[in-house]
Amino acid sequence: MARDGLRGHLSGSLPISVAVHLVVLLMLFAVPLIGNLIVPTVMATAPGYMLAAPTPPPPEVLVRPAPRPPQNTASDTPTPSPTTAPPTILPERDLRPFDPGLAPPDSTAIGDAAGLPNGLISSAPAPRPPDPPKPAGPVRVADLPVAPRKTEDMRPIYPDIARLARIEGTVVMEAVLDPSGRVTQLHVIKSVPMLDQAALDAVRQWRYTPSVYGGRPVSVLMTITVRFTLQ
Repeated sequence: MARDGLRGHLSGSLPISVAVHLVVLLMLFAVPLIGNLIVPTVMATAPGYMLAAPTPPPPEVLVRPAPRPPQNTASDTPTPSPTTAPPTILPERDLRPFDPGLAPPDSTAIGDAAGLPNGLISSAPAPRPPDPPKPAGPVRVADLPVAPRKTEDMRPIYPDIARLARIEGTVVMEAVLDPSGRVTQLHVIKSVPMLDQAALDAVRQWRYTPSVYGGRPVSVLMTITVRFTLQ
């Protein structure tokens, strides 16, 4: 019984003893360290050598002298204009540089021109282009620069048989005019049987102005229309 009491006493005093020893050791080692610790002071201002950096010297500026204007050897005084007319007027001279390979425009040069005897180059005007060849047959009126104009007219006579039959219509013919403007050939290409002959007889008496093509008088192929209407 006494042994159990002693064991309970020892188990209760052991933690206290350990705690006391730890406190003693802490005081022995920690207190001297705290006493010898020196807290550094914070500088309120920076030293002089840190306040301002040294100012670099200004860069050197190379100054060049201004160029002097060219001296005019001639006098600055303007030359007075002449007040009297000269006795003679000299011809103007050609101030262009002379080129031996070129000849003056108003002269004749000797060179290696093809197609000319001895290479002679002349300033003569170019020849006129040749006239167009004369056509073998009549020229259509649409190909002429100026169409022929009728100078003599003959009105066709309305046939009695066609008038009694109350026949109307248009006769279309193809005609050939000679260089003097006369109708030489004539045939019907759109017929009205009772009116064809009256149209042919009238058109054969018509006359036209001569036609020219390429500077030459030519025959002309044209279409003629005659219309018959009852009054």
